[in-house]
Amino acid sequence: MNAALEKLDVLCNKLRLEVMPAQEIHSRLTDNMTTLEALITFLDYQCQRKQDKATATRVRNAHFPQIKTFKQYDFNLRDGITADQMNRLCDFVWLEQAFNVCFLGPPGLGKTHLATALGYAAANAGYPVYFSTLEGLVRLLKTAEISRSSKARLTQLHRASLIIIDEIGFMPVSTTEAHLLYLFMSACYETKSIVITSNKSFDDWADFMGDAVIATAILDRLIFKCEIFNLTGESYRICHRQTIL
Repeated sequence: MNAALEKLDVLCNKLRLEVMPAQEIHSRLTDNMTTLEALITFLDYQCQRKQDKATATRVRNAHFPQIKTFKQYDFNLRDGITADQMNRLCDFVWLEQAFNVCFLGPPGLGKTHLATALGYAAANAGYPVYFSTLEGLVRLLKTAEISRSSKARLTQLHRASLIIIDEIGFMPVSTTEAHLLYLFMSACYETKSIVITSNKSFDDWADFMGDAVIATAILDRLIFKCEIFNLTGESYRICHRQTIL
């Protein structure tokens, strides 16, 4: 048996397959299995391992700030969104059709949590995802021509099917930066899905972008095919304020 397992290890390495631990083999195979059934069991293990590794790679390449799920979010404390709506979004038909999703509302309502959970679900469903704050995205767009790492990140971003842009409106952007953002949004228009979080209503975008024309052009492309959630309620951080005494 040991010789057979050693031979199996050698063959797996040559074929670049996952080496199945001996204990795992014995736990999966039974004495009454046919040769074909044993082969199917082994190949099923290989497929599952490859899928798990591919999922882990997509999650890693997404650059999520933290892993969040919808189970961790208390929908009862927020108005403007329901668990059923999020579950329906997880069929990702909208992503196949290049629809966008916007989470709007004051700080502390879990907009980043929802966007991250949606992105994490998409990565697990097989879609390449990229997460960035607006500040980080603008930095990439400004430095892609002079920084090799920024160029590589931007290439990775453009390969994503779903792009999450977090914290839109927290910091003002210059006219030049707004123009770069417009070009980026135009390149994504109807070709990939964008999820955004913002503490600003759409009426206020012209103020922090400093250019009403560019802001209108960006919003025109963003909300043409878009599901918009306006969240209301009390801030989670204020409601769960921690003290040291």
